[in-house]
Amino acid sequence: MRTRKLTMNKELLYSAILYLLFLPILFYFINFDSAQNLDYGGYKDNYEKVWNQFELGYTFLEDISRSFMLPFESFWSVLIFIELIFIALLYSNPYVFILAFPNLLFLSQGLLGTQIRFGIATLLCLVIFKFFINKRRFYMYSLGAALFHNATSIFLFLSFFLKKMLNVNEKVTFTKNFKSLLLYIALLLTLSVLVNYILIFMGYYYYAEEDSKHMVIRSTSSLVYMSSVLVFILVLLNKKSGPVEYSPMVYLGALLLVFSLVFYKYSIISGRYNVVYMLVEPFVLYSFYKSVGKKSESGFIFFLIFIAIANSKLLLLNLIF
Repeated sequence: MRTRKLTMNKELLYSAILYLLFLPILFYFINFDSAQNLDYGGYKDNYEKVWNQFELGYTFLEDISRSFMLPFESFWSVLIFIELIFIALLYSNPYVFILAFPNLLFLSQGLLGTQIRFGIATLLCLVIFKFFINKRRFYMYSLGAALFHNATSIFLFLSFFLKKMLNVNEKVTFTKNFKSLLLYIALLLTLSVLVNYILIFMGYYYYAEEDSKHMVIRSTSSLVYMSSVLVFILVLLNKKSGPVEYSPMVYLGALLLVFSLVFYKYSIISGRYNVVYMLVEPFVLYSFYKSVGKKSESGFIFFLIFIAIANSKLLLLNLIF
C-alpha cells in the first residue's frame, strides 16, 4: 500500500512539473493570431452581439462571462484555460501526457484553437469517459457534456455502445465482443448509405450538397494512417494474457477509427472523429507499451514503429507563430 502511495505521489509530482513546462507552450499555440483564425470572428460577433446561436452549454459560459463584463478577448482566454484544465485531468498520468503532447500540438491550431466549442465538448466527454465509464452516473454526465456541441452525439453513441455491448476486460475475439463489433460495423455501413438524408433532416444542407468542400474523400495517407493504427490496436486487444491498461480507452479508440474508416468518403464526418481519436491515441500508445513494448525486444521494436506511424502526422504540422 505504501509503495503504491509513493508511486502515485511521484506521478503527481512529475505531472505537475510537466504541466508547468508544457501547458504554457500549448496555451501560446492555441491562442494564435486571431487575424489568421477563421473561426475567431464568428465567435466574437456571437459574443458581442448576443446572438446566442450556439449550444446551451457554450451560451451558458458566454452569459457568465458577460455578467462579469469581460471583453471577448478575455473570454477567449478563459475558454482556452478550460481546455487546459480538461487536458490536465485527462492526461493525469505523466507518461500518457508525454505521449499526448505531440498530438496536442498538432491539434492546437485546429480543434483546440478554432473549433473551440467542439474542443471543450470533446475533452469534457473524454474526461467523463475516463472517470465514470464504469459508473451509472456516466450516462447523465455524458448527456450534460453534449450540451456544449451537438456533434458529440456520435461520441455518446460510441461510448454508450461500448458500455452496453462490449466487455473491455476481454479480448476482441471474445465471442460477445466479436459479435458486437460485427453489429457495430453493420450499423455504420447502413448509416453511411443514409448519411445525406440524415444531414438534410438535421438541417445541414450545406454539408449534404454534392459539390460541398466538406464532402470529399479522405486522402490516401490518412486512410493508411488510420488502417495501420487500427491493426496495432487489434493486436493489442487480442493479447493472450493479462488485462490491457486503459482498456476502455483502447476499445474506444478502435470504435473511433472504424467509424472514421467507414465514413472515409465524407471528410467532415470522418476527419472530425479521426481528430477525436488523436486525443485517445496517447492511452493506446501507453497501453501498447505496457502490454507489448516492454515485454520483449521485438515488442519494443513494434512499439517504436507504432510511435513512428502515430507521429507521422507531424510531417504536416504548420504552426502559426
